Amino acid sequence: MRTRTLLAVAVPVALAPLLLAGGLWWAQRPVEPAWHDNAVAEATETADRIQARFVRDHLYKAADYAHTAGQEAGVAVLQVHGETHWQTGVTLVLRITGHGQGVNGHGVVIKGDAQVCFRFRLGPERDARDDGIDCPSGDPLPIRPDPSLSGVDDRLKRALAAAGPDETAARAAVDGLGLDPAVRREIAAARGTVGVALRAAQYDCLLARVGPTGAQTWRPSHTQLAPGELPCTAGTALSSQFGRSPH
Repeated sequence: MRTRTLLAVAVPVALAPLLLAGGLWWAQRPVEPAWHDNAVAEATETADRIQARFVRDHLYKAADYAHTAGQEAGVAVLQVHGETHWQTGVTLVLRITGHGQGVNGHGVVIKGDAQVCFRFRLGPERDARDDGIDCPSGDPLPIRPDPSLSGVDDRLKRALAAAGPDETAARAAVDGLGLDPAVRREIAAARGTVGVALRAAQYDCLLARVGPTGAQTWRPSHTQLAPGELPCTAGTALSSQFGRSPH
């Protein structure tokens, strides 16, 4: 009986420091801010979108992977190794910034950003991705952003309609749009019609033509603009392919 009494007293006394230490650890444990999970989820969604674009755009060169990834907002290309998908394979490390918000313990909405690094291993036999890796040190690679033709369609149509089927006037009309100098422009005339091709990137192409009946614009589909398919040229704007949907 005496032994049981001593144990009943000694055990709680012995455990007390452990319980106290555990309580202090729990109170001081690192807790992710309320917005953190949402920010990581947004960064992961961006990585998913980039990975899908690699496939959709039929990329295989290391430089093209890096350039495409670098067009996404909040993405920094930290490392690129390899040359092509099917020969050496390509390894790409990206740092992606995600934005999130959450409610703290006082009911206040707070916002914050999280930077998450992803490693894409592309080929030579299969593709894989590692999420949440340690970010390598060093500055991001310089990736030049592509220009954009967003919002140009109606402006181009109106400008060409005012110029009419005159090549010189059409060139002046295109120059007057104030496009980014990086946008490639091509203008040609044939059989009383002027064709115009504007290209900002592989899949950002705007074609137009103006003839006796007025001006038209057309954007070929993503499929039609794939490498080896329809060229984004003034010749295409003047051809029977203009305005046709892919089969």
